[in-house]
Amino acid sequence: MLPLCAAGLLLAAWMLFHSLAGGQLAGCGAGSACDSVMHSPWAYVLGGVPVSLPAALVYVLLIVCVLFLGGDSAEARSLDRLIWKLLPVLAGCLAGAALWFSGLQIFVLHSFCKYCTLLHILGCAIAAIILIAAHDRGADPPAPLRRSAPSIRQPLPSTTHDRKEGAFPFAAGLVAAAVFAFVQARTLPDAVYDSGRSEADLPAFADGEVPVLGDSPVKPANDGQTLTLLFDFQCTHCRRLHRILPELLDRSGGQYRIRLCPVPLSSACNPYLPASGIDRFAGSCPLTRYALAVWYARPDAYAAYWDYLLGEGNPQAVIPPAEAEKRARALLGAGFDAALADPRIEAALRKAEELFGRTSAGGKGGVPRLIAGQHWLVPETDSADELLELIRTEL
Repeated sequence: MLPLCAAGLLLAAWMLFHSLAGGQLAGCGAGSACDSVMHSPWAYVLGGVPVSLPAALVYVLLIVCVLFLGGDSAEARSLDRLIWKLLPVLAGCLAGAALWFSGLQIFVLHSFCKYCTLLHILGCAIAAIILIAAHDRGADPPAPLRRSAPSIRQPLPSTTHDRKEGAFPFAAGLVAAAVFAFVQARTLPDAVYDSGRSEADLPAFADGEVPVLGDSPVKPANDGQTLTLLFDFQCTHCRRLHRILPELLDRSGGQYRIRLCPVPLSSACNPYLPASGIDRFAGSCPLTRYALAVWYARPDAYAAYWDYLLGEGNPQAVIPPAEAEKRARALLGAGFDAALADPRIEAALRKAEELFGRTSAGGKGGVPRLIAGQHWLVPETDSADELLELIRTEL
């Protein structure tokens, strides 16, 4: 138990430190599924307390219980009975938390955090050990401890009663986890976001360089405030935001128009990202070039193709570059190679990457990123109303 509890405490404390410091966990790059979970509103309780804090407290209690368990004195045996009433409660808390947060990742966030999943696996293993040990305490003693008469089976003192009641503390722990889930749902922050301001003027895109959402035949092209959206085709955050952009524009009543500027989050083609051992967005470089090639060569076909690259509403969709190229070739035919060599593609990429780099000061490198003038906003919300409110207050 002790090594597992220590590992759980270290992992929870490490996640808590990064949550409070506003940084990213190793291997959870900007826009990754892991980053999506860690920076979602569900990573907090009571409006802003990281959920890793109560997790760390549970593991501290478990370690204290394990360290004080055992002893031959009457006081130690009395303390053991108290500890064995608390341990199943903590086991229920761990199992209930694993069920709750796993369900959130599967059914709500549609993303998985590998550190959260590892912590839940540790919690379930510890809960199983506690339940097995609690059951064994109520089992018949081994043969040498029994009386000489074979028909008499003498249980250890008070253990049979403990075994019968072992389910109740565990159930109490599950109820505590359910109460936690209820409190978290009721105190969920409206939106989690990051924002900032650049001291220098930022590069801007002109109409025609990238697609624009929000224009219509009955409105002039410069009607409404123009926002620039930086995004990556393989970014989970970006795909979730992509689903609510039409609703956002509809609710704004024509107040905004949005320039769609893809920027790869891969160090292979983005000089503002440091090289790392694992490039989670290596496919973004060719996907971005295919997308821009379709935009410049066939503006009438870009919308469906870009929607395909963004998963068509599925944040976890996997779009292999080879399949994306095949579809782009089908759209552009014999002109595919010429479209891919269009110098406007590299010019747009360089400008988007510069815009990304100059708004990433202080380690703030997340996308999707909305930019208006010198101000930028990285929202984490699935609500068009919340996003509209953030844009109006932060931009």
